[in-house]
Amino acid sequence: MISGRMSIYSVATRLLCVLALCFQLAGCKKELYTGLSEEDVNEMVVALLENGVDATKEATDGGKNWKLDVDGDQLVHAMDVLRARGLPRSKFDDLGNLFKKDGLVSTPTEERIRFIYGMSQELSSTLSKIDGVLVARVQIVLPNNDPLAQTVKPSSAAVFIKYRSSADIGALTPQIKTLVMHSVEGLTYDQVSVTAVAADSVDPARPKAAMSSVPLWLVGLLAFVTVSVVVAAVFMLLWYRREMTGAHEVGDGQPPPGRVAELFARLRRRQRTN
Repeated sequence: MISGRMSIYSVATRLLCVLALCFQLAGCKKELYTGLSEEDVNEMVVALLENGVDATKEATDGGKNWKLDVDGDQLVHAMDVLRARGLPRSKFDDLGNLFKKDGLVSTPTEERIRFIYGMSQELSSTLSKIDGVLVARVQIVLPNNDPLAQTVKPSSAAVFIKYRSSADIGALTPQIKTLVMHSVEGLTYDQVSVTAVAADSVDPARPKAAMSSVPLWLVGLLAFVTVSVVVAAVFMLLWYRREMTGAHEVGDGQPPPGRVAELFARLRRRQRTN
């Protein structure tokens, strides 16, 4: 009896473990981004949750950085959502870091290139903070005019904007051109070109994809088999207990219940007949 009971327990335990493993694989989390700041990861989690993606954040490196995890079956949808939102946001350099004293002497050409790059980074960072703007890039051209030349080449700037489809780009474009014009010396309004592209919209009600790791029907089948085995094990234990109770009562001279009791009754009737 003990070995039979242990075998039933063993089979039921193994099936339960397999079922738990399947559920764990079905909801397995995949790392989408790592090395994020807390501000970036919070913004990304909110964007994903708003679009029906189960996203979680976790601190790494003692809280210095963060990583973003999503369900494996929602990985593609999560990437589409973040791409449409322009997340994670790009990091930009500033003039203070570019011109900090590091003990090295730069040439005038290096200083000029560094200044133009720093101005582009500063303007890109500023424009990306405008409501409705998802991505902003600014390219500045400052010609190296000869002081003795009779003609002077004008400065120019090219701006790329990726904006939300709900934003009024017609109202934003003049403001962007004015901001860039007043930020660069010698730049006129007409020399600032703006290329605006609307971001693709993402359907927030998009259904979840099918489980890639474990099919849903297999999980259901394993759940049914596990429950069936557990129920059968309970009935077997009750039957064993009933039979063992009958056997003990036979040893005490009491009529045992169940089938064993019926057998003893037949034996007694035969003895009386003989």
